[in-house]
Amino acid sequence: MPPWYSFLAMPRPALTAEQKQEIRKKIRAAASRVYEDGGPGSVSARRVATEAGVSVGTLYSHFGSLSELYQSLWRKPVRQLLAQMEQQASETECPRTRLQTLLRAYVDFSAANASVFRSAFLFVRPEKIAAPTQVALADDRFFQLYRSAISAGQDAGLFRAGDLDQLTQTVLSAVHGSLALPINLHRLALDATQNVPELMIAAMLEWLEKS
Repeated sequence: MPPWYSFLAMPRPALTAEQKQEIRKKIRAAASRVYEDGGPGSVSARRVATEAGVSVGTLYSHFGSLSELYQSLWRKPVRQLLAQMEQQASETECPRTRLQTLLRAYVDFSAANASVFRSAFLFVRPEKIAAPTQVALADDRFFQLYRSAISAGQDAGLFRAGDLDQLTQTVLSAVHGSLALPINLHRLALDATQNVPELMIAAMLEWLEKS
């Protein structure tokens, strides 16, 4: 007969796939609350774990790092946005219309998914979260969608000549900035509707069309 204390060494039963998914869901929800309630400076593994009601070890067993955890909060909706944009690009032959459609998709996403937009595209990375590995522009599908539309516009004689990476970055910076400004400068009574981004899209298209 085994000693009375033998049960102390018995391994815990393995979690089912459903249980693992539930724990990951609980940790993601806690991470989202911590970030939204306290901002970047409030992010820590211990605080997220406490909010989720799990140990720090459990958090890291389901997410390898805080960076991986926070990226998981917006990975799915951003992938859905990218798939939508790729389909729109394939269905739109005119380069000008294609670029306009892609820029509007980004603006529409920011309005329909405000929380995800703030996390994925306006996320201010705390120092305690490791910086992600940068992706070359040539390898980023999102950037290349816009670049391809501008390149096609150049080939068709519709858009100005110039370095494609710089032109693409300029257009994206302008439209993104029109979305970010009312959020980053919340103390000012700026127009937070889609009016200004729409004006910026029109301005960028007009700028590209001028040689």
